Amino acid sequence: MSKLDIPHKPPVYLRLMGGLGNQLFQYAAGRSLADKLGVELVLDDRYLVRKSNHTGFALDVFNIRARLMNTAERQLFSEGKIRLARWCKKIVRPWGEVFWETQFNFDPALNTLQAGHLLIGFWQTEDYIHNKHQVRLDLKLKAPLGSPAEKMCTVINTVESVALHVRRGDYLNDKKTIKRYGICNQSYYQSAIGLILERKPMAQFFVFSDDPDWVKAHLRLPPQCTFVSAPHITAEEDLVLMSQCKHQIIANSTFSWWAGWLNSNCDKIVTCPTPWFDDTIMAAQDLLPDSWHQIPKD
Repeated sequence: MSKLDIPHKPPVYLRLMGGLGNQLFQYAAGRSLADKLGVELVLDDRYLVRKSNHTGFALDVFNIRARLMNTAERQLFSEGKIRLARWCKKIVRPWGEVFWETQFNFDPALNTLQAGHLLIGFWQTEDYIHNKHQVRLDLKLKAPLGSPAEKMCTVINTVESVALHVRRGDYLNDKKTIKRYGICNQSYYQSAIGLILERKPMAQFFVFSDDPDWVKAHLRLPPQCTFVSAPHITAEEDLVLMSQCKHQIIANSTFSWWAGWLNSNCDKIVTCPTPWFDDTIMAAQDLLPDSWHQIPKD
């Protein structure tokens, strides 16, 4: 068979939605399926372009193996077709080669798909990630860290570092978000700090937060504490710095979930809040790895 006779394999298509943490989950699930099928991954960023309250396409700073949809592919998966597939998703899956997520926990049906489908969902569990080592390589930054982040990384790598992530701003400012997620309160963080110090008495804490004043006013922090997040350190650099810490205290945030997951320390301690969602409809038993320490967030 000549090269021209080899049938072309259609890609796996993937719609991106939400901020950086959500896009990382979506990429990991789509890339894993594409690798399993031996095809390319094509990203649909139209939702991000429409939603001005989101961060936009956030994956281009990483070594991802994917490209954006071309004009013909956008026409193949028109917005009308996508909306109709959403209405039909609990009756016919996939509909018109569009595969909508219908449950928050792991859906084994995703692994039965063939190439040529458009995946739409959040896919928030590591159970979709079959090629974990390769995904970790994909999620390394293309460019080196800037000077401020590089200096901080040097310090983080020389001590028993713990990333402490406190996310408040956007959760508190949006009624739908706070109703769905709730927020980690003082007792969660104090319990997590205590657990870490009991096991790692030489731990030094690095605080990543959009509300450092609340942290300083409400948390009893050890003397060995550094506040990291600043305007001259980008969001992706924050993520890298958090993941470089030897241990993590995460918020109920996909952003800090990825910091814990990308941490390659075999002796790591990751604490996470439970329940992840205040909304009881949103089950999260597949979201949190078994090795992580779950602590009540209220």
